[in-house]
Amino acid sequence: MKILLCHNYYRQPGGEDTEYSAEKALLTSFGHQVLEYVRRNDEIPLDGFLTKVSLGLRSIWASDSVGEIRAVLWREKPDVVHFHNTFPLISPGAYYACYDAGVPVVQTLQNYRLLCPAATLHRSGEICEECLEHGLLRGVKHGCYRGSRSTTAMVGLMLAFHRWMNTWTEIVDRYIAPTEFVRRKFVQGGIPADKNQRKTQPRVPRPRCANR
Repeated sequence: MKILLCHNYYRQPGGEDTEYSAEKALLTSFGHQVLEYVRRNDEIPLDGFLTKVSLGLRSIWASDSVGEIRAVLWREKPDVVHFHNTFPLISPGAYYACYDAGVPVVQTLQNYRLLCPAATLHRSGEICEECLEHGLLRGVKHGCYRGSRSTTAMVGLMLAFHRWMNTWTEIVDRYIAPTEFVRRKFVQGGIPADKNQRKTQPRVPRPRCANR
């Protein structure tokens, strides 16, 4: 199978980056042809108001990434595209390039970004599900993303836009949740249960004893 993996690396390496690399190695070891489209947050300038505004808008629809992925799909014709992190340089707009090309989209749920602007369901040292239960404006009120109401509003706008577009429910074909608890949270947040699967560990055959 030919698989296109897409991932936005963080400025500081984290668990999602490790998971992406591990999956690439696992797929390759099973004989799949793996292609990659990656962006890195060290491409982003560190300061400037206009930079923040531009970054917020591109988190909704990153035209350059969408166009580049569209070109890869046309050239390579993968069987499936598997996204890990799309925030902020790839954007959910990339799903539409796949949809237009007729290529199935799989999204691993690496964090709670689709439910919570801060992606953690955590605030001030405690569990917080206000955005899940009452709406995204609660996150803006608290400035949950990087301690900034304006920055949180940008993330909330991205989430609200794609909820309005039904991106999460109609354009993504399958979600992979790392645990049953995570799967249930996303179903509670509106992701269709039939699209949301719990991740299972690959079964590794036991070596046979030659003397048995």
